[in-house]
Amino acid sequence: MTNYQTKAQVHAFERGVKACQKGKTQTDNPYPKEADYYEFWEQGFLKEREAPSTVEA
Repeated sequence: MTNYQTKAQVHAFERGVKACQKGKTQTDNPYPKEADYYEFWEQGFLKEREAPSTVEA
């Protein structure tokens, strides 16, 4: 079974990733908790936060 996502859902996910990369906090989610895209933003943010760092010392 394929998990289809709309462009808007993908966009919300990507905004979460970028927010994390820019040093924003999880409370900076621009979507209200009732919005469909709130969870997509959160997923993107958390995925980026949990990703191993690619920065070498």
